[in-house]
Amino acid sequence: MVVADNRAYDYSRHEYLEQPMQQEKILPKKNRKKKPKHRGHIMNIAFVFAISILLIARYAYIAEVNFNNKQLDKQIKQAQTENTDLNVQLMKSVNLENLEKVAIEKLHMQYPDVLNQIVYVQVQEIEADVAASNDYHSVEDTQENKYLASARNVIGDVLKILE
Repeated sequence: MVVADNRAYDYSRHEYLEQPMQQEKILPKKNRKKKPKHRGHIMNIAFVFAISILLIARYAYIAEVNFNNKQLDKQIKQAQTENTDLNVQLMKSVNLENLEKVAIEKLHMQYPDVLNQIVYVQVQEIEADVAASNDYHSVEDTQENKYLASARNVIGDVLKILE
């Protein structure tokens, strides 16, 4: 009897399935490859984001300070122009003719009489030898004893008038 060749069926797959399954080599925990974690990427992104926010906040603060400076400059210019205007008004209001008129009419002032009311005073300079004499009172003397020095000055002035 001749065995028919039956190639219609492929038994190789069946034989493959019947073979004892080889267990995959399980690497010990130390040698096992670790999967890359996304935590490092997230931390990098968070760091860049934080730096960006910090820079933007800093530029916003600088812009605000510049804006405030410009506003203060405008206020200074306004105050200066107002000050100039007020000075001009003051100069216009202080007219010497009006001042003379008010002094004569309202305050009843008058010009001095040349012969009777004008007195000329001659001032003598104190020389070094006069300063060393007893008639002269130095700053140290008046600081040491103010009352005695002022009394001496008054008596000296009275004696000069009587001479």
